[in-house]
Amino acid sequence: MSVRINPHDQEAEPSLLGIDLVELETFIAVAEAGSFSIAAQRLHVAQPSVTGRVQRLETALGTKLLERTTRRVETTRDGALLLAEANHALRGLRSVVGKFREGARLARQRVVVAATPTLAAMTLPQIIKNYSGRFPDVQVDLRDLQYADALNALETGAADLAVLALEEPDRRFRFEALWARDMVFVAPAGHELSGHPHMSLEDLASYPLMVVEQYQHIVARLAEALKQRGLRLPQIRTVSNLNTLVGMLEAEMGVTLLPRSTAQRIDLARHTIIELDGVDLRRSFGIVLPLTAELGTAASSFCEFLRQAAIV
Repeated sequence: MSVRINPHDQEAEPSLLGIDLVELETFIAVAEAGSFSIAAQRLHVAQPSVTGRVQRLETALGTKLLERTTRRVETTRDGALLLAEANHALRGLRSVVGKFREGARLARQRVVVAATPTLAAMTLPQIIKNYSGRFPDVQVDLRDLQYADALNALETGAADLAVLALEEPDRRFRFEALWARDMVFVAPAGHELSGHPHMSLEDLASYPLMVVEQYQHIVARLAEALKQRGLRLPQIRTVSNLNTLVGMLEAEMGVTLLPRSTAQRIDLARHTIIELDGVDLRRSFGIVLPLTAELGTAASSFCEFLRQAAIV
């Protein structure tokens, strides 16, 4: 005797239609950060976009995933369940996508390097030239990007590796420091600090500064040192581009915070490099890679060449 099963009598698998991957990744970012604003910073989008994505996901699933407490955002019971399962699923998906991308990179023997503008202009060209002389079959593409854009290119797979100063620990990446560079202050001719090679924290608190927005972690370090002396940061004028900052210095608009290597390239007959006593202003530069990346032969050889160049 045979039994025939009507397919309509079987329980249908739940559909994933209506669930957007970006919305799911945004929910994970908020749940793990415990904050919509911190998640927005990590995702490099506006906070209203983060809120909208989570609300659309909750609507699609028909349940509340997050709730605000007095101090942070917490997952509901359903939210905690989704967080665990989504992380597991996305790890598998990222692994498969990573293998596809890795295969494509190996086939092309091409390395895409993201770097912030100063490194892309002053440090990497000679290294890439030397590497290409030794490995002529490997194509090295250098992408000159702002800090956040360089990290985004790395996360999306648009770049194999990045060379920059990772300003703070980031769970998406691993960082291998290769060298350190000092930051110095530069005063234009005619400024009260002109001709003084050293200054104290008291001097620093007395004069407005011009900085690139990427140096906010250095600014925070300065603020903490000043606070310990009962002092406050002076007025800060922030710009987004190092070339703009150098132009403002050339126009004698004020004291500027610059990498020493950049400061040494300007007209020192017109400007004074000033050391700040008692505060470590070094920044560590090196290789940034996706946390779970398995580098191909070409990218691995370029990383090793960078390490040797840093030693020399």
